[in-house]
Amino acid sequence: MKKLSLLLVLFITCQISAQDDSAYVMYTTIHLTPKSGHVKQLNEGLKAHNKKYHTEGAQQVNVWSIDSGPRAGSLVWVMGPMTWTDNDTPMSDAHSEDWMENVDPHCDMGEWEYWKLAEGMTYAPEGQSAKVMQIRWFDINENKGNNARHLFGTIIKAYKELNYDMGLHVFTNQANTGDGRDWAILWMHDNWASLDKDRDFVEKYNEMYGDDAWDEFWENWQEATNFKGMEFHSFIPELSAAGSD
Repeated sequence: MKKLSLLLVLFITCQISAQDDSAYVMYTTIHLTPKSGHVKQLNEGLKAHNKKYHTEGAQQVNVWSIDSGPRAGSLVWVMGPMTWTDNDTPMSDAHSEDWMENVDPHCDMGEWEYWKLAEGMTYAPEGQSAKVMQIRWFDINENKGNNARHLFGTIIKAYKELNYDMGLHVFTNQANTGDGRDWAILWMHDNWASLDKDRDFVEKYNEMYGDDAWDEFWENWQEATNFKGMEFHSFIPELSAAGSD
């Protein structure tokens, strides 16, 4: 396993919950950087394009702003949920022409990736409509994938039993490029104020799993993974299917 990049999905909560048990949840993500002086044009182009071509089904798109780190000011264009089979249905010529005329001239396109929700590695509070997302990426060390899944499964279980008000999801990179990021772990918040809440997670984790359980988790987690960075993203409803009129 080796790599991962980020980008995510709005109302991931609702979209994940709506999936059939036999289906998988996957998204296409594209990183878009506005060209200098073209922010307004890019936003206007994306708004019109997404409203016309990306409002439903596998081609539904939501857009997030990157709000921290060296990529701050860029956008993440997230399409789905989808399956590999959906790629067999090409976009229309009209769609491609509209993109090339109204979007492409105003941005530089970066990573184009596919992210799949790790089975059983998700917690979605009922009714949540996330507006802010914290993403952390991890490289999974060789032969440590099962260890990492088991370890983080204890976190997911704790979130569920504590009925936390923020979502937590693990996505795996399906188009690894060798950048060392295998997992994207997403914390979904209703708003920025959610980050100020003191949820006493470590204390509650120890109460659930035993004294010093968190120290043991952290030691084992560091043996299984390598931290590869973090970003904050915020949802842009006016550019997204979930926020379209």
